[in-house]
Amino acid sequence: MSIAIQSPTIQKNEELARWGSIITDPRTGQPCKYMPLHPKQKLILDIVKRFNAAVAGTGGGKTVCGAVWCVKQIERAIRQYGKCLGFIVAPTYKVLARATVPTFVDALKGTALEGIYKASQSYYELPNNWGRIWTQGADNEGGLEGGQFDFVWGDEGGQFRKKVFDAIIGRTGAKEAPILITTTPYGLGALYEWYKKWKSEDADYNFVIFPSIANPAYPQAEFERAKRSMTPEKFRERYLGEFLRMEGLVYPKLQDALITTTTDEILTLLSLPGKSVGGIDYGWNDPFCALAAKIPSISSNDGKFREGVAYVWYERYKSETPLEEHAAALPKPIGNSILWFSEHVPENIMKLRKGGFRVKKAKKAILPGIDVVNSRFYSGTIKIIENRCPAIVTEGEQYVYEPNRDDEIIGDKPIDKDNHAMDSMRYMIMGLDYREAA
Repeated sequence: MSIAIQSPTIQKNEELARWGSIITDPRTGQPCKYMPLHPKQKLILDIVKRFNAAVAGTGGGKTVCGAVWCVKQIERAIRQYGKCLGFIVAPTYKVLARATVPTFVDALKGTALEGIYKASQSYYELPNNWGRIWTQGADNEGGLEGGQFDFVWGDEGGQFRKKVFDAIIGRTGAKEAPILITTTPYGLGALYEWYKKWKSEDADYNFVIFPSIANPAYPQAEFERAKRSMTPEKFRERYLGEFLRMEGLVYPKLQDALITTTTDEILTLLSLPGKSVGGIDYGWNDPFCALAAKIPSISSNDGKFREGVAYVWYERYKSETPLEEHAAALPKPIGNSILWFSEHVPENIMKLRKGGFRVKKAKKAILPGIDVVNSRFYSGTIKIIENRCPAIVTEGEQYVYEPNRDDEIIGDKPIDKDNHAMDSMRYMIMGLDYREAA
């Protein structure tokens, strides 16, 4: 009986692979670079599904993990197709240029895949005509459209808006190519929807969550200092990689107002007597958002819908679409009963009125409007139908007051970002309740 004995070189490579990643030459399969990784980083490379996320505390090594993951996807695509077309995205061009791209370029140095990064043209040219890896800041959303990729890496993707997630999913659909998000948590934003699917054991999703000190190089003393100097919630988010509601939420009770309904239940709601109101916030590059609510004057027989409660049942949230197309999609119940409170754009208001809609100029005062909306949240007289209004849920979990230089929430001015559904809701409830509140 013969016994196969591995060569020392093979044994060494297998041992190294247990503790890191070996980058190979796609032509020969021969090792050309070793990248040490800690066990949590290894999990991301070893288990690749359609939608993947490495969620870590600051300094945990998530960006390095993302760069090495990209290299392994390039190897796979070249072996499979002979070429690779990849895409790397960061929240802004500054983050892309300062951290994401340099880490990726460094991972390729000294390998058979090393090429040239052409910053002015925003792509990395692989050698041997093996393809290109495009790079883009998510603050230029127009650049996210077009093309089909063999992989997408989104660095600090917890900051991405839902529109960015929709774009990168679309850019990988034809090949069902993998997407990796590396990030520290930023509240319960768009990425949290992926997290919930992973927690529900959806086979298409893979999350690896780890603290800063999973990285052996991260100083334990600094970890302990941060723990002493931060609020427990901020420490858990920034250093343990936990998804938590953001501090300083404008509408802290929004989550308590979420309900789900069926289509038949919506029809029951709309058949009840009462008021119907809506709010409209216009946009082109930023999303157009329209919301509608029904406030029954009597409760439904089954008790699902209560008298005097505003049930937000309709949402339209879409960019780069003409007003005429939005108008055609807006609900028009029998008797055209919805009174829309619109951002003050006279030309658009006139177009909607000519189209048969009842439209009034909205009261835009921000702080009085927030008080009126919060009055309903705290009294339990507003309900958001979350399976029909996802943008309210996503924006509401990131709609916060501006912090001071010490990251303390002491002001009363919300951050003016990703708040189109929040504005629409404020216009709508101000239109409904302002007289009583005043």
